[in-house]
Amino acid sequence: MILSFSKSENERFKYYQPISKTQEIEVFYLTWSDTNLPNFIKTSDYKKYIDKTELIDHCFYVDSKDPEKRKFKIPVTTDKLIKKIPLTLKGKLYKTKQFDETFPTPLFEDLRKTGDLKFKTENDEFLVFVLD
Repeated sequence: MILSFSKSENERFKYYQPISKTQEIEVFYLTWSDTNLPNFIKTSDYKKYIDKTELIDHCFYVDSKDPEKRKFKIPVTTDKLIKKIPLTLKGKLYKTKQFDETFPTPLFEDLRKTGDLKFKTENDEFLVFVLD
């Protein structure tokens, strides 16, 4: 039997560097007008940076190596999220300098390469929490 992986699968995770062990974290989901911005933040960081410009520096994307878990979607209209009740996620935090052509949005990697992203990150690195 031959296993084959798409180029995008290999490209997405090839550059991920772990920066934490497996952990459970409580997060809030934030909505932004710019769909390229990361939507998740630890509840402790949210409380600490809520009224500060560096809030975005503590936000991250959520991804998974498991195709079924990658379908993970946050129903942004739920009462739980509107009331800012935290969600608990289990996985590892990674940093990366690049993504594939579909994650986090189809145009994201093009915008990153051309320097046209509307936000900057420290050392051009992005945080990604990969679900277990």
